[in-house]
Amino acid sequence: MKVLHISTSDRGGAGIAAVRLHLALLKAGVDSRLLTMYKYGDDIEEHYILSPSDCSDFPWLSRRFYFFLKVLKHFDLYKPIHERLDVKYLKNQKKGFEKFNFTFSSYKLENHPMVKDSDVINLHWVNEGFLDFKSFFSKGKKNIVWTLHDMNPFTGGCHHSDDCLGFMKKCGKCPQLKDTPNENIAERMLSIKAASLNGINDAQIKIVTPSKWLSKRSESSILFQRFKHEVIANCVNENIFFPHEKVESRKQLSLPLEKKIILFVAHNINNPRKGIATLISAFQKIVQSDPNVVLCSVGSVAPELNGIDNFIQYGYIKDDIQMALLYSGADVFVLPSMAENFPNTICESISCGTPVVSFNVGGISEQINISNGILVNEISSDALMISIRKCLNDLNTFDSKEISSVAAKNYSEKVVVEKYLSLYKQFKD
Repeated sequence: MKVLHISTSDRGGAGIAAVRLHLALLKAGVDSRLLTMYKYGDDIEEHYILSPSDCSDFPWLSRRFYFFLKVLKHFDLYKPIHERLDVKYLKNQKKGFEKFNFTFSSYKLENHPMVKDSDVINLHWVNEGFLDFKSFFSKGKKNIVWTLHDMNPFTGGCHHSDDCLGFMKKCGKCPQLKDTPNENIAERMLSIKAASLNGINDAQIKIVTPSKWLSKRSESSILFQRFKHEVIANCVNENIFFPHEKVESRKQLSLPLEKKIILFVAHNINNPRKGIATLISAFQKIVQSDPNVVLCSVGSVAPELNGIDNFIQYGYIKDDIQMALLYSGADVFVLPSMAENFPNTICESISCGTPVVSFNVGGISEQINISNGILVNEISSDALMISIRKCLNDLNTFDSKEISSVAAKNYSEKVVVEKYLSLYKQFKD
């Protein structure tokens, strides 16, 4: 069986989840390949970056055409279709939302040799002009597993709909597009998606969600309600993410040995929905009464936060081993996101035996319980502060090895791969 994973990138939560599943399948002896538009890692087996000419019926002509477009783009004389749509339709969009994505792409992935040669296509996060919904589904006839990492595949363009249920009907007048040139463009995008799937039979696409929360939303959507859904968690390499000795971990990372350490991880720290402002507010209140507490941040660096006392910004960390040491060296991992599906970071933290404090949003309640952390029901800096303090004061109530053992039963590569293989094989039945 040949499986092709398609993901816009190998970075970010969705990209990392795609890479880990792909590598776990390779370990299990599966003929798995990964195709991405952006490639940041050079050490991923069977990882291929998209060549636009591979999607064309005339590769020689296509190579020259895309080289010409690349030159034009360099001089800001050309923008890809998704960037042009952003300029046209997203002007005046209010801050605080995830990026709104359209359904169009100049690439025809259904023509790619790897797509044609595969038995199963496993789609992941395929936005930013990577997958053209209409051409891929109306012309492609492959068996598809779509692993959802947010709500975008079944909405008119948003990634988290908040309290809006437009995706259940038609996505008219999107609240995330208020004051933009066309507040109803989401309705048009959803109708294009629906028309694209008209020729797909119910058994040709299977939907995977890491959380029951996302599965329920997808099952209630007008777009995906007819397809079979399965809940399969993202996998974590248990040979890397396990409880490392705390003092030794801190020594290797030059972390303070005598401090209480809070860890925060976000690919883009400036995304308002990741909640860094709320966490900083809560942290500064904690430090006022206990200067022995340190906050460490991993991900993009925000220079305007550099002057905050007891706050360390590590920047990006690509190495999983170093990340496992960070989780193990921390006393608590805090995820103050306002919207989430089923974060890899929580899986990683509890796999390392480190308790988690997080707002009760999305599928997070399926990951955190009283034995491995604290769910915060009120989204505020005061509520977050109280829960972090409680966790730091009650660290002896959390059993690191037990937390890690339970996580392994849910997120280990073997467990997750067996579920995916069972799903892939259903196409043969």
